Amino acid sequence: MIQFESVTKTYGSGEDAVHALSGIDLTVETGEIFGVIGFSGAGKSSLIRCVNLLERPTEGRILIHQKDLTTLSKKQIRETRKDIGMIFQHFNLLNSKTVFHNVAMPLLLSNLKRSVVTKRVTDLLAFVGLEDKAEQYPDQLSGGQKQRVGIARALATNPSVLLCDEATSALDPETTQSILELLRRINQEYNITILIITHEMTVIREICDKVAVLENGVVQEQGSVFDVFTNPQHATSKKFVKSIMNDQLPESILNEIKEKEHHQIYRIQYTGSSTGQPLLSRISREFDLDLNVLYGNITELQGIPYGNLIVEFIGDRAQIQQALLSIQQQNIAVKDVINHAS
Repeated sequence: MIQFESVTKTYGSGEDAVHALSGIDLTVETGEIFGVIGFSGAGKSSLIRCVNLLERPTEGRILIHQKDLTTLSKKQIRETRKDIGMIFQHFNLLNSKTVFHNVAMPLLLSNLKRSVVTKRVTDLLAFVGLEDKAEQYPDQLSGGQKQRVGIARALATNPSVLLCDEATSALDPETTQSILELLRRINQEYNITILIITHEMTVIREICDKVAVLENGVVQEQGSVFDVFTNPQHATSKKFVKSIMNDQLPESILNEIKEKEHHQIYRIQYTGSSTGQPLLSRISREFDLDLNVLYGNITELQGIPYGNLIVEFIGDRAQIQQALLSIQQQNIAVKDVINHAS
């Protein structure tokens, strides 16, 4: 478990002070994959570097498994860091060392027997799919392979916590997907708690259980990925969701429909088993309406199907209102796109 209790981080003082974090309260439960998302300058890097005290909080406490790191001596911090693996955006590999020695470095620094180191590194390279790259050097690897080396190195000391600092932002989409699958496997097979910071909502959607939205050093919103994705409350959260939904209708279409009598546009959001129901055909027949789907998408969030439709309703206004009421009675969300854009 990772706990942030009223964590503040300030750089500088007086008029030059920069408040990177302001009163952060977060709890990452054991075994979770927790994502923190924010735009550049939101304070993400300061937050994750505070976890292992690469940056010491100005105020507040950081607890790992109920142990307050801010009260530890330098020696105790060094020992505690062995339980906290870290994966970096730009890999941070030693180009002069082989893949084997890059992964082995944390173990060699702990003065373990050579036979123990060899077995551990060999097992880890097999786990990340690089058993045939042990004697190669970082410059001979692709970006995805370099990140796999970084992941193996982070796992070398058997940590219970893994920190990912923009671990996929330097990778192409296909490689990103493979790295996310590897992180999910690490979480499931080793029960390692993973904290990810990113500016990519696709990463949050694909792998995380919970998410916190950070802006100007303040947590603006947090909750399950499903809740934040399907019903974002804060403006910044909505921007991130829109960045991957791509479901905004062109103004020309909206303006054209506004001018038409008996035409209205609604967003229909539905989850679970309701995604497989012939909702629109039933509504059209029952209420004698013409329905025009302007946008449609079904995705999966935390194993739950989630559908998002933008539909033009054409017909008698009273019948449209009755149809909307019928939809809502099935616990399906309906929002007026023109008058209440979301």
